[in-house]
Amino acid sequence: MWSDRKHQRCFQKKISEKESENARKRLAEIINFLPDATVVIDTNDIVKEWNVAMELLSGIPATEILGKGQYEYAIPFYGEKRPILANLVFKPAHELEREYSQITREGDTLVVDTYLPKCGMNGKFVWAKATPLYDPNGNITGAIETIRDITDRRKMEELLARSKAELEIAADIQRSFLPDSIPVIQGFDIAAKSIMAKEVGGDFFDVIPMELTPLGKGMFGILIADVSGKGVPAALFMALSRVVVRVNATWFLEPEKVITTANAIISQDSKAGMFVTLFYGILSDQNRTLTYVNAGHNPPLIYRSKSNSFEELQITGMAMGVIEEEKYKQVSIQIDEDDIIVLYTDGVTESVNPSNEMFGEVRLKSLIHEHASLSSHEILTKIIDEVQNFSEFQPQFDDITLLIIKGQNY
Repeated sequence: MWSDRKHQRCFQKKISEKESENARKRLAEIINFLPDATVVIDTNDIVKEWNVAMELLSGIPATEILGKGQYEYAIPFYGEKRPILANLVFKPAHELEREYSQITREGDTLVVDTYLPKCGMNGKFVWAKATPLYDPNGNITGAIETIRDITDRRKMEELLARSKAELEIAADIQRSFLPDSIPVIQGFDIAAKSIMAKEVGGDFFDVIPMELTPLGKGMFGILIADVSGKGVPAALFMALSRVVVRVNATWFLEPEKVITTANAIISQDSKAGMFVTLFYGILSDQNRTLTYVNAGHNPPLIYRSKSNSFEELQITGMAMGVIEEEKYKQVSIQIDEDDIIVLYTDGVTESVNPSNEMFGEVRLKSLIHEHASLSSHEILTKIIDEVQNFSEFQPQFDDITLLIIKGQNY
């Protein structure tokens, strides 16, 4: 009887050992096919599993590392024997930071984002995760660590961060091109604002005192423009266009000469097929006139307070940068008290709502008429608020620039 029970226990032990061996084999097969590099160590820090992905990451075949201990498996990653993350699951919490500067614990699992200096040609950034392994009785039998190569992602993040920093610098430079304040001009109330759709853009405005120009006392250059395209190329072309127009504005009082000369220079440098629509005028505080050239720009609107009607400052030449020999014609208009001139870029009228309906010129005229009694700054604010409300704060697809001139009493 005793012999039968002994035989039965031996038989059950062999079955249990066989089942355990089969379970280990199944686990080994699963680990070997895991996409992430994976290592398994026992409580004596001996390597029990080293999968194919780990062979590829480390350059060490499993046959050369299985059964090795004393942290020898860290050499392919760190160039020295030292604990890896899997070893630390057996360590108390206060010892973790000694090996890794930034480590987090999720229950029994350790997670770290680190750099392996000896992995590959130039080292690798990796995300690693290690957790204890238990037997059926809840006893720790070892630890498993998975390592994911995130070098490409980290390089992309660094590239994006660098690009963002460069864009912020470009945006700061571009903002410096815009006037900090509008000069006080006798007989006129002027306000202007530009809102870029991206960090940098192609819209710009300017108010240029003409005191340095012969016979330019009491005169101011008024400028609004929209460069084709968006982003950094548009910003660079904007910078070129602004400087060229500004320089020519100090040479000539006549807008047609300023823009004709500036266009010849810009056309020579417009190698990428870019162009700029631009409205440039000379505002005189002596006779309350605006003498202008409209180079393919949205015709500014004039609200005549006495007749309660609108006029448009029509195009007098082609967009700049298209034809080098283009000639521009200038036109003069009178600005009476309470007359309002609204210069704008197409980001205003072409703003769309969720139904894909454009804001349009009709709404713009209605706003100007409704708020004609307000100051230029208040009218500008009303227009921008209404455009943003109309679009229901959807992403802005184009730059928005406004420059408003209102005739005042001397």
